[in-house]
Parts: sequence; structure tokens; C-alpha cells
Amino acid sequence: MTAQEPVGIVPVKQLRLSDAVAAQLEALINSDHFGEEGRLPSERELAERFAVGRGSMREAIRKLEALGIITKTHGVGTFAVSGAIPRMGLLSAGEVSALELFEVRYTIDTLAAGLSAQRRTVGDLKALKVLLDHSMSPDVDNAEFVRLDFEFHRLVAQSAKNSLVAQMYQQLAPHHAIYSGKVISLPDRRSRAHEGHLRILAAVTHGDASEARRQALEHLLAAEEDLVSAVEESDSHPTDSPHNR
Repeated sequence: MTAQEPVGIVPVKQLRLSDAVAAQLEALINSDHFGEEGRLPSERELAERFAVGRGSMREAIRKLEALGIITKTHGVGTFAVSGAIPRMGLLSAGEVSALELFEVRYTIDTLAAGLSAQRRTVGDLKALKVLLDHSMSPDVDNAEFVRLDFEFHRLVAQSAKNSLVAQMYQQLAPHHAIYSGKVISLPDRRSRAHEGHLRILAAVTHGDASEARRQALEHLLAAEEDLVSAVEESDSHPTDSPHNR
């Protein structure tokens, strides 16, 4: 007979080191740990305080910067962004905030890309390549590109050969469409997205699951940077609609 577990204890989920550091650093920022100025210690000092390597610390900082929680100014330092979370909430995907959408995509996109690299067929690769070639056609407008953007990720999920992954990704369709429609007009957004798609496809084609997951993550980080840019643009033109820019 096993001892009864204390009430309130739940199984601990394994996190990447950088994710754990980012979560703790975000909590410190939200509690005003760094004072009114909000200036963070140097990357080296933070790495020492958290007892992690510079690489993990750098990745954690990059994630928070992409989310708009902190901002870095060369030669000046890194600062907490006042009101970052409410501002990010301005970009919502229906009843789902863009931040919630990204949190889910971090899990599903990277999982799907890794599995796809291991399980994709020649037919899957052909369909993905044809779709990407078509997405860069001169007659493809922004609305059509948004549709093709989602279709690419849906096909990657489908090629993972896991029905639950495919079903879950399909549920993201309406949220993805709303978010993408709000950022698609940003300068170079289409080319940045296309380049990310090509890198994911290359890793999947070579059967490199680790690289496919990494490229999926990099693609999402780039998308988050565009999200931050869209919020900043919205702040500077409060009466403008992102669809009209």
C-alpha cells in the first residue's frame, strides 16, 4: 500500500531549461522585482544568478523579448516593458488571445514537424513543395497567402501520421486566420514566413527530426516578433485597423 499523496501536489512536467528560466524571469518582472526603472542585470549576471549557461539564458531573454515583455537597447541595457501583457492582448484571435495561440503552437508545431521528418512520404513532400511554390505566385493576394500559410502547417501536421495531432491543428484554423490577417500587411511578413516554411520543409525532407523541431520553433519566434511589431504599429496608429494598413 502506497502512502497517500499530499493534497495539492500534481505531477511535475519536464520543461526545457530556457522555458523554466523565462517563466521565472517573467514572474519576477510581473512582481516589479527590478524596480520602477525595470532594468534587468546583464545576460552574464542573470546566467550566474539562475545558475544556467549563457546559451539558455540568451534563449530565455529572446523569448521574452519576442513576446514584448522586455526590450533591449544596444549600449543601454535590457528593460521590462510596462504594461506588456495588456498591450499584447490587443491582438486577439477571436475569443483566444494571440499569446494563447502561440503557447499552443509552440507545442503542436514543433511536435508535428519532428514527427513529419520521421514519417512523411514522398507524396507529402510533393504536396508541401507544390503549395509553397504556389504561395509565392504573383497572383496570390494576402488573403490567399494567409490560407496557404495555414494549409502548409496543416499538411505538416497531417504528414506526422498522428490523427490527434492533425485534429488538434485543424482546430487552430479560425484563430490562425484572424491573427495572420492582422499581421500579413507588415513589411516583409510574407517573405519571412515563406523562408521559415522552406527551412522547415528542408529539415523534414532530410528526415532530421531535431532540426525540423528547431526550425518550427525559429519560425514561431519570427512570427512573434511580427506580432510585437503589429502591436507597436497599432499603438502608433490607434484609430487605424490593421486590415487597412
